[in-house]
Amino acid sequence: MGQSWIVGLIVGLAAVYSVWYVLPGAARQHLGRLHSALGRSPKCTAACERCGKCAGVASEASEAPAAPQTVHFQSKR
Repeated sequence: MGQSWIVGLIVGLAAVYSVWYVLPGAARQHLGRLHSALGRSPKCTAACERCGKCAGVASEASEAPAAPQTVHFQSKR
C-alpha cells in the first residue's frame, strides 16, 4: 500500500513538472508573482544548445545548411 502512494506521488510530481515545463512565458511570469522559483524558465543544458533560444549559444540552425549526404544500404544475403 505504501509503495502505491509513493509511486502516485512521483507520477503526480512528474505531471506537474511537465505542465510547468510547457507553460507559456506569460503564465510563468504570473506564477512568479506567487513565488520567484515558479517564474523561472527551464534551464538550457549542453544537450539542448541546438534550439538557439539560449542567449550567447551559437545554434546549428543559424549556420548554413549542410550538403545532403547519400545513405547507402547493403542487403543481407
